[in-house]
Amino acid sequence: MIYVSVCVDSASPEVDRLFTYYVPDEIAEAVVPGMRVQVPFGLGNKMYKAYVTGFAEQPDIPPGKIKPVARVLGSYPVFTEETLALAFWMKEKYYATLALCMRCVLPSGLTGDGVPPKPRQKKAAGKKESALNGGRAGWPEPTDEQQAAINAILPKLRGRVSENSPVFLLHGVTGSGKTEVYLHIIAETLKLGKQAIVLVPEIALTPQTVALFTERFGEAVAVTHSRLSGGERFRLWKRALDGEVSVMIGPRSAVFTPFKQLGAIIIDEEHEHTYQSENTPKYDAREVARRRAAVCGAVTVMGSATPSLESYYRAAEERRYTLLKLTERVNRMFPSVEVTDMRRELAEGNVSLFGRPCMAALAETFAEGRHALLFLNRRGHSSFVSCRWCGHVLKCVNCDVNYTWHSAGEKLLCHYCGREVALPSECPACGSEYLKNFGLGTQKVEEEMSLHFPGIKCLRMDFDSTKGKDGHGKILESFRRGEAQVLIGTQMIAKGLDFPNVVLVCVLAADMSLFSGDFRAGEYTFQLLTQVSGRAGRAGYSGRVFLQTYNPEHYAIELARKSNYEAFYKREIALRKSMRYPPFTHIFEVLFTGPDERAVITALHKLRAVMGYCNKKGFFETLGPAPAFVSKIKSQYRWKILVKGADGELLKKFVLYCIRKLKDNDPLAGVSANLTLDPTGLE
Repeated sequence: MIYVSVCVDSASPEVDRLFTYYVPDEIAEAVVPGMRVQVPFGLGNKMYKAYVTGFAEQPDIPPGKIKPVARVLGSYPVFTEETLALAFWMKEKYYATLALCMRCVLPSGLTGDGVPPKPRQKKAAGKKESALNGGRAGWPEPTDEQQAAINAILPKLRGRVSENSPVFLLHGVTGSGKTEVYLHIIAETLKLGKQAIVLVPEIALTPQTVALFTERFGEAVAVTHSRLSGGERFRLWKRALDGEVSVMIGPRSAVFTPFKQLGAIIIDEEHEHTYQSENTPKYDAREVARRRAAVCGAVTVMGSATPSLESYYRAAEERRYTLLKLTERVNRMFPSVEVTDMRRELAEGNVSLFGRPCMAALAETFAEGRHALLFLNRRGHSSFVSCRWCGHVLKCVNCDVNYTWHSAGEKLLCHYCGREVALPSECPACGSEYLKNFGLGTQKVEEEMSLHFPGIKCLRMDFDSTKGKDGHGKILESFRRGEAQVLIGTQMIAKGLDFPNVVLVCVLAADMSLFSGDFRAGEYTFQLLTQVSGRAGRAGYSGRVFLQTYNPEHYAIELARKSNYEAFYKREIALRKSMRYPPFTHIFEVLFTGPDERAVITALHKLRAVMGYCNKKGFFETLGPAPAFVSKIKSQYRWKILVKGADGELLKKFVLYCIRKLKDNDPLAGVSANLTLDPTGLE
């Protein structure tokens, strides 16, 4: 008798374990690890889909009580040995059920029999072969810096490393040609008969990236993203499983591409928070990529002009990653960057969204037939309260982060410790009455542009304007063709895009993300401003950038003006160390949600009491309860506790123990818990 262990496809935590079934002789040959099967489950023997995780020993229960596998779904395993192991690792890493992790690894659109919904036309013979030998375009000669980076990576790529798989951090200024390094690494990967995954943070970057890669590698390249239909995503997944494509490009879910000979994973713009999933399991695609590369002996190359502090710390100081640098732009000049003090503009009677230097530069740009980007530095949902006269921002006295304005109760809240204060009638710094909660939208910017420049065509790139499968691509292509002189957008236009005719970038409210209420706000601001500044002057033209701010003295803005990452890193890492924030400590976020706000808050207070009792030696610091940045979604109230600790593994065990202890005494009816260790952005 053959026995198998299966994971029943149910998200319920109550059945989050493996179950043993026996395999009838008539289907024994078809049942292998990674297969989908149907099994009778529960007292009523209702049929459930399940995943075979492996063969099992005969259990210590009478054979008559062991249920049979009812039937096999599909004709091939949907998990490779590697992706199956990845799902088990994600379960432990991200505190989710195994079934949810398995669903995450599999593509949407996977049908019962595993057959693609529509037949796919066969490719002409020989095209893939030519793609593997270099594609259809010529290869430009790498610069000395690019060649040095390539030479550092290639020996590791050519050798197989079973443990401590190499991770490279490519720190290259905007326009330094990081993509060219990626292309050479992938070319070598394909020559070795292996495959590559390229992760990009935004769908908006996908069309341009795909164009570059398909020019070099032809039909070996495929692209996946969330705007594709389920059937389209499944067909791409199946082609990768069958070895019909060798390079997969896409946002974070592309990390699960079922390549069987993975040689390299490229993570472009590695600092981006969009690599962390907002849904359970709340996985970080960068962590998953490094784990997957380590298992299969692939190399990981992470690139950015503004690396995350954690990554740079691991490379420059801990030496866990190999740091590679590109310090010079390729055939491009650095733009001139000017800071406009909007306090002075206000004092001199200018109440417009645009400072006078920006207005003059826009007029000059249009007169020359050139194009401009208007960047709205907005991140997340929260707004802050600032004095327009002196630039002072109201901050929590306990946490050294700004208060967040909540219009519902007309109050200021700290989203770390939960401190709540009323909005003062005058600025505590200068006594003026010009206190204002800041919030600005792209539509407002578009309206002001039409007032000041009525003959100028603008395109707006935001959530509303990019709906649909190819919404981003259509807008970008229209702008590239010159059908508009101005592109207005948020962070989706700040990075990676290359528009030859753009010579001017104006950043409106450059300090808006500076006061998002997150301890990483300074880092986010520096990254966004540096990235968007790099969009100006990328085709031989001299670019100009204007940063409009009420806080021109802030180090994040001043160093972004100079594009000085090293100086910013030294300043910010010292601040993190003094405040005991990552990378010098770990943060565990416990988010409780439920339809009854009082029950959610009560449950968190009970948890904090348990934590206080279990933390008598003071190894951990607890902050909250406090409302989440978005305190209610779809009638579900959201409150959180943050727990800080120096040892990540010890912190994890402590929090999980306290939650189990709480549930033993209180079932927490109607309240759900979401757990995240070291989130890239706090809820």
